[in-house]
Amino acid sequence: MKNPVVVCLVILAAVFAAAPAYSQREDVSPFVPVKQIGDPPAQTFYLFSTSVKNYTIRHDGLGDVLVRVRKIHFQLKVGSNSRIERLYFFEHQGDLLLLYEAGASGYLVRFDQKTQTIKSTTAVIEGFEPPLLKDQSLIFSDGTIVPVGDVR
Repeated sequence: MKNPVVVCLVILAAVFAAAPAYSQREDVSPFVPVKQIGDPPAQTFYLFSTSVKNYTIRHDGLGDVLVRVRKIHFQLKVGSNSRIERLYFFEHQGDLLLLYEAGASGYLVRFDQKTQTIKSTTAVIEGFEPPLLKDQSLIFSDGTIVPVGDVR
């Protein structure tokens, strides 16, 4: 009879070996949904971690990132009397791409994780589905194409 520990290790190795191939699929969005903490209309938060930093974003768009022992704040675009309803993130070329819906608008933000600053903000359709990544561009379900290649 085979050792169960060895069998488990072989299975885990096979799963991890297949993981990069799965994450590279073009028919699956690379964006990861962030769970909302709290219940509207009270204050709600989105907490998530990337390979570089830990982030907290409040429903009104105020975000912070912990850098060493202090927090750096940033502000995401949110219309007046609107709140972030859903949020996704994706790390691309060292930057953090945030995709979120606030009120009747959607936004795609490119955030520089080294300088903790927003590089760009692009309006997208509300009610979007997370886009696919093909040829260094994000392809939304309505046909909108947003290049994400080496943007500086």
